[in-house]
Amino acid sequence: MRTIINVSLAIALLAAPAQAQFGNILDKINANKDKIVKGAKVAKEASREFTEDEEANIGRVVAARVLATYPLLKDDNLQTYVTLVGNTVAAYSSRPTLEWHFAVIDTPIVNAFSTPGGFVFVTSGTLKDVHSEAELAALLGHEIAHVTQKHILREIKRGNVISAGADLAQSATNGSALTDEFGRKVGQIAYDKLFNTGLGRADENEADRIGVQLADAAGYRAAAFVDFLETLHKLEGSSELKQLTKTHPSPSDRIATVKPLVKSDRGVLLAERYEKWMN
Repeated sequence: MRTIINVSLAIALLAAPAQAQFGNILDKINANKDKIVKGAKVAKEASREFTEDEEANIGRVVAARVLATYPLLKDDNLQTYVTLVGNTVAAYSSRPTLEWHFAVIDTPIVNAFSTPGGFVFVTSGTLKDVHSEAELAALLGHEIAHVTQKHILREIKRGNVISAGADLAQSATNGSALTDEFGRKVGQIAYDKLFNTGLGRADENEADRIGVQLADAAGYRAAAFVDFLETLHKLEGSSELKQLTKTHPSPSDRIATVKPLVKSDRGVLLAERYEKWMN
């Protein structure tokens, strides 16, 4: 019997608020938005995989771009709740030991983002259109899948910005143009994928499939994700949904992908608990 949901949410007091999780990134942005003062030594050969440390530091670069665009929502209780649900789902992913970070950003647009290294963001506007914890779990599962499948990292590698011996670990105080330029290119490729061009349809379909599988594995009613997508379908054409539809397949296409994968009577919904935390 799957009991992980109740176990995970029982440790609410142990969850670090988003401000604590993302504080270092925000400090760097406030200190100098144009400099990358931390990083990792990147691939000496562009063909090899990034190490987990390299991935995490690239993720920080991209997360900084997200947080330079949208501020964190000033609601520690809600931040804690989203972190707990996210960590519950991430525990069933193919990378459960990754240092996952979850946060709500303050904007009415409907969207969610994830960066390499396990940084996951959901907008406050999205949470208003979510109606149960199960919907939230599948939504976060989708973003977790983008990280585990390294979708953004693949786009960065395709961008051909990695030069032999490039080093992101240099301090900005040494005046290294290489560090700044590499960080700018990496950040721009990921930012464009998140906000403008989107990932490929195959990547988005894979993230939807894995997302509902993770929610189901954690004991949630993964079929609730179809309810969320149907809500999005009703919002098509609205200003709040404009960015999401620009970077994702249409809600109706996503419903067609997800619906055959889920069972309507399997798992828990937890709509009342979601409403309680939202209020």
